[in-house]
Amino acid sequence: MKRWFICVGLLLGLSAPLRADEGMWMVHALDGRLAARLDSAGLRLDVGELYDEGRPSLSDAVVAFDGGVGSGSVISDRGLVITNHHVAYGDICALSTSERDLLRAGFWARTAEEELPVEGRSVWFLRRTLDVTRQARQLRARMEAEGRWGPMSLRRLYAELERLYGGDSTLEVRCTSLWGGERYLLHFYEVYRDVRLVGCPPASVGAFGGDADNWSWPQHKGDFALYRVYADSAGRPADYSPRNRPLNPRRVLTLSRRGVREGDFTLVLGYPGRTERYAPSYAVAEKQQVENPVVVANRQLRRQLLARRMERSGEVRRAYADEYFSLSNFTDLARWENRCLQRFDVVARRAEEERRLAAWLRGDSARRAAWGDVCGELQRLYAVRRTAQRQLVNMRESWFGASRAWLVANRLAALAGRLERQGRDSLRAGDAELQSLHRIAAPLQGGYDAATDRALLSAMTERFTDSIPRALWGEAMAARFDAAGGDAARMAAEAFDRSVCSDARRFEAFFAGGRSLAEIRRDALVELVGSVSVSRFTGAVREAERRAGGDLHEARARYARALYAFRRAEGRLQYPDANSTMRLGYGRVRSLAPSDGVSLSWRSTAAGLVEKYDPGDERFRLDSTLRRLLSEGAWGAWSEEGVLTVNFLTDNDITGGSSGSPVLDARGRLVGLAFDGNRESMAGNFWYHPDLARTVCVDIRFVMWTIERYAGADWLLRELRFE
Repeated sequence: MKRWFICVGLLLGLSAPLRADEGMWMVHALDGRLAARLDSAGLRLDVGELYDEGRPSLSDAVVAFDGGVGSGSVISDRGLVITNHHVAYGDICALSTSERDLLRAGFWARTAEEELPVEGRSVWFLRRTLDVTRQARQLRARMEAEGRWGPMSLRRLYAELERLYGGDSTLEVRCTSLWGGERYLLHFYEVYRDVRLVGCPPASVGAFGGDADNWSWPQHKGDFALYRVYADSAGRPADYSPRNRPLNPRRVLTLSRRGVREGDFTLVLGYPGRTERYAPSYAVAEKQQVENPVVVANRQLRRQLLARRMERSGEVRRAYADEYFSLSNFTDLARWENRCLQRFDVVARRAEEERRLAAWLRGDSARRAAWGDVCGELQRLYAVRRTAQRQLVNMRESWFGASRAWLVANRLAALAGRLERQGRDSLRAGDAELQSLHRIAAPLQGGYDAATDRALLSAMTERFTDSIPRALWGEAMAARFDAAGGDAARMAAEAFDRSVCSDARRFEAFFAGGRSLAEIRRDALVELVGSVSVSRFTGAVREAERRAGGDLHEARARYARALYAFRRAEGRLQYPDANSTMRLGYGRVRSLAPSDGVSLSWRSTAAGLVEKYDPGDERFRLDSTLRRLLSEGAWGAWSEEGVLTVNFLTDNDITGGSSGSPVLDARGRLVGLAFDGNRESMAGNFWYHPDLARTVCVDIRFVMWTIERYAGADWLLRELRFE
């Protein structure tokens, strides 16, 4: 195993206990005291079994989808990968048709020929991690000396390091920084792009309870789906081909027949997305008071509009199910995050630590020289940018992605801009860009409903004009608004009706033979979209910060480094913020007492599906086959003492991107899949609650029962390994 010995002193700091089982730890840095903590917590494996670049390890069986939008695990020697139903939700929607509705009926491929290729889906395997901190600092110093360091320079620094170390490699190389630049790492991934859907239960199982049960407990979701990864004849990544073969992976997870009990050790390996546990109190306050209220108001409006239209039409429901699911998820997240931030007074908790940090900085001249009054600087910067930041968030929520036609128009405007920078004035027959326009118009395919899209654009444009000062609209929007008699909804609808970006056939006919850039820019929706300048809003934020004499991005990075050093001096074990790299978290199966007088079990069972069943509510419907099987209670080998566990709770520390992560027992056997958090832990982006944070997992035995008894897809079980 490649050891990262430096972590004993710099990553873990001095010995100090963590509360509960907090932490999303870098999987390649498990030496020293953290390994001892894992052992004392109950792990019955050597840490070399978890991650080892020299030989197959458990981490080789854990994957990231599309670089980090979700996690999964390899469970067969033929490249079978299991993840959450909600991670696969977009693919399930895209592959559904009116004749074959995979959301309603589910899907189970009996042969390789029946497996459904998923365009654009990729599966990433971590193969190596390299510390390049010294090289990154040298490169930054050179860029600063040459006057090349600015707001976008960090991305350029990453790109240079990725080119330097990955130029001759067949692996995908990604650079990340930890603790505001305290460490820089390169991650090397093997990326497979021939990925096919193998099986999924219907949404009535995979998403049982819908948005009503979202972030709640108890839940009763069979939240899983199966893919297969394909490779060329040599086992290497390749684009889709019918000649490709199922991947023979380095490592496969064994599934547990025993399952879990309360108090059992659990380990989660996956790719958590983003946390901000090194954010100052002022950032938490901005999220709570400025951003989240705007997010909730805008997304709730879109969600309500979609819900009304989906209820009236099955076609609209299929076309917009994925979008509605995403809106519901993020709306509830923002709402409950605010409740938890307030309930647990996270701003005050962070402010108290900042007072101790400021005193520590003042107590040493070297520390003052290195970090200055970074807390006071951040306070000023967040105060002066408050109004501009609210306007920026309002613009993003009400304008960006307001409709699919808007997205096509935005892509078309971007293409016109690129061509103009190349010195071109038109698209002509034979141009490569003209041949690829079908990708720009992709949102208008596959279940697009023009009436719904028009209603969305109109509603969100009205929201934009109501919440954004006219000075920030742009001339074209202001002129059209006046011409429409001050009716924003009418203005948007008229642009939609006249634009080629709102209809696939008109779009194709418009570009037959080519078009000048001037003609493209005169399209009603392209002109309207182009009127709103993102830089006008971001520039207002930066200008507010400049007037206060600072740069928030740089100040935040300096604060993170100072806070890291301060916590280390206090003897605290530390893990970096999540950033879509592979992480490990350990915990145990635990019940939940979310509020005074309320005590909830550590698990939910099949009985709860029957209790919640409601034929009049789409979210709680069960088909006749499942109702019959539940009434029979024939659980086979998948129950314990006659009880079939559906979901269970652990106190593992997770965040977005952890969805689909394998939940392992003390010996590394798969016992479940992480799929949700609980409402009481929604402050977890900034602060982990030691008593209330929970991970909601689907029990792997319920998954197996669903595949074997409900789906009748027992042929899939023959690929798997059980203990």
